[in-house]
Amino acid sequence: MATTREFKTEVQQLLNLMIHSLYSNRDIFLRTACIVVVYTFFTSASSGMGDVMLAVNALLMQLFTLFSYMMDGFAFAAESLIGRYVGARNPAMVRRALHSLLLWSGGAALCYVGIYAFFWRDLLGLFTSSEAILSGASHYILWVIAVPLVGFAPFLVDGALIGATATRVMRNSVFLSMVAFFATYYALRVAAGNNALWLAFMVFLVLRGVLQYFMTGRLRRF
Repeated sequence: MATTREFKTEVQQLLNLMIHSLYSNRDIFLRTACIVVVYTFFTSASSGMGDVMLAVNALLMQLFTLFSYMMDGFAFAAESLIGRYVGARNPAMVRRALHSLLLWSGGAALCYVGIYAFFWRDLLGLFTSSEAILSGASHYILWVIAVPLVGFAPFLVDGALIGATATRVMRNSVFLSMVAFFATYYALRVAAGNNALWLAFMVFLVLRGVLQYFMTGRLRRF
């Protein structure tokens, strides 16, 4: 009888784990869908401003993509480490891992700020030789320089939340950030044009990190 009860308990635990995994994957899918919507709309809105502005924004987003590749590495590290230490119920190591990852990712972000501030024209020159496009990019390069400063934390917190299986918070925060993105753009697009698009993108990045922090008690405790 004891063996039968143990077997049923193990099966129930396995089913609970599978259900939890399905819910987590659903949340991650919806979060990714929101991000894809924002990125796709960014390109679509740029195309409505003319060919030159489309090319300018596409090139500037290449710099964001280069930055995001580095931050994805820290996010994957956070996902692995936080998942390990949360599972082990070791808040001291969770704090230590988060502090270390914030320090390293923040340092990397500052390096990107310096590189983009001094060498943005050389980097964009690898993609185009058009002076019209490079001149147009100079009017908006400050947005890209600022992106690493406001973007490194959301990338890292994303990984931490996945590791802590707080995917519902991640999904909800990205959805609200997407709403704020569209609200900012449509409120300012007539007056600010392409600057409104970049401001909306910055709001999207910043709000993700802010909401993710304040919407989860687990992250604040650790």
